[in-house]
Amino acid sequence: MTTPTKARTRRIDVRVTDEQDAVIREAAGLSGETVTSFLLTAAEQRARELLDERRHLTMTTSSFRAMAEALDEPGVTVPELVELFDQPRISEK
Repeated sequence: MTTPTKARTRRIDVRVTDEQDAVIREAAGLSGETVTSFLLTAAEQRARELLDERRHLTMTTSSFRAMAEALDEPGVTVPELVELFDQPRISEK
């Protein structure tokens, strides 16, 4: 069973050098994909990898313990922030 393809309604234009064009076209051909499909697959894969790196925090057990201990410490009052939050909201002015 094939998955329905979503309509592509957005466009991204990109300029490339002759060398970049040749490399991309050759690789797309070798993979049996169109240039568009090849570029979209590569760009989306890289974008998801980058987003995953930023969204998921990985650390050692000792680093996690140190972070948890720091978070458990009492907070520090920042007078400038207290003053800021005491100001009326823009919608209340």
